[in-house]
Amino acid sequence: MIEIIGALIIVLAGYALLKGMDVRFVLFMAGILLGILAGDVLSIFNEFQESMGEGKTIAPICASMGFAFLLRITGCDHAMVHYIISPLKKISWFLLPGSCLVGFLTNIAIPSQTAAAAAVGPILIPILTGAGFHPLIAGAALVLGASGGGDLFNPGEPEVVSIQVGTGAPLNQVMASLAQYEILAFSIAVAIFVLISYLRPPKQDLTYTEEVNDEFKPTILRAIMPPLPILTLLFVRPGNPLFAPLLEFYPQGPPVAHVMVFYAFLLILLNFKKITQLTNEFFSGLGYGYANVISLIITANCFIAGLEAVGFMQSIITFIINSGPYAHVLGSLSVWGMAVISGSGTAPSVAFSNGVLPTMSAIDINHAVDLGAISALGSAFGRTMSPAAAVMIFASALIGVSPLAIVKRTAVPIMAGLIITILISIIF
Repeated sequence: MIEIIGALIIVLAGYALLKGMDVRFVLFMAGILLGILAGDVLSIFNEFQESMGEGKTIAPICASMGFAFLLRITGCDHAMVHYIISPLKKISWFLLPGSCLVGFLTNIAIPSQTAAAAAVGPILIPILTGAGFHPLIAGAALVLGASGGGDLFNPGEPEVVSIQVGTGAPLNQVMASLAQYEILAFSIAVAIFVLISYLRPPKQDLTYTEEVNDEFKPTILRAIMPPLPILTLLFVRPGNPLFAPLLEFYPQGPPVAHVMVFYAFLLILLNFKKITQLTNEFFSGLGYGYANVISLIITANCFIAGLEAVGFMQSIITFIINSGPYAHVLGSLSVWGMAVISGSGTAPSVAFSNGVLPTMSAIDINHAVDLGAISALGSAFGRTMSPAAAVMIFASALIGVSPLAIVKRTAVPIMAGLIITILISIIF
């Protein structure tokens, strides 16, 4: 009887997400109801309390978001996009796939799909429409690029942090696993998107009015700031002789939070005339990260605690473990479905990583890392074809169409990229 009622609670939670109810509220209330059902509601509140102060998760994510806020207010994000896009104007055949790549690269440095799209869109869409592409194609390219998983290359991204914390694996192993799946899937999705765009151009009339913002003048110094923390984290790793002195202080490589905070205050010092404003902006970014990202992780953990209280979590873990290579299918498609429904790529991936990977890593850490990576890919791709995703809503408003119009352009390429990548992961 408990199993039936528990399943009903989960179904109702899914329905609430479909109706557009806040993801955090739904996850927390589902966890509470499952806790009540199991007679252990206090465990849900205890999980909430413990998750609020989990430093391994909070520090890298909030520090990364604080740095991203500084990039925006100093114009570094727009400067980077300007210099990346400039060469594309001269290569007409590469303009459309290159535009997707620009959004992807921007999302690596700016761990928010909507913020990445806001940095890229006002520059990219006029270039594409001016080159003769329909505004709907330009909007779809913006979404595919800014939401197609570039953030999975950012070590401070919640999905990356959750995989590393859940498995206990070194950061370079987690990043390598994410990279192999993400590059393959994104390349397939972009190739199919470009092909469909040329073979089936939109028929509806649509115009786009360019909004020009001359507040910031792009400079090389501003343009190189966004990728510096990422490059530092990727290259200052054990075994790299170029950074031997620094590795004496950080034998396993510097923590994400240390690097993000260092570059954040370096950027503040480079703009010393605005120290007070930029310092406030950095800490506002920390608060934004907690309110909009950490809150998702906290409530996802409460939902997991509810599933554990009624015994569902162990059943899910056992089922996945016994699925062998097909665990990749179950993991990626389950979080993909939740991401499509909720519009969030963070909550489903984090919930899966926190709930499944610790047990899986005790058996086979390499398989656990790969499972976490392919599931994070599924979550990112689910968000990229969700009409409820914030980045989708932003892009559709930018070009004046409904989110579903863009979804129709991203869904087939995204699903093809995801399914082909899953099949390859099973075979190899």
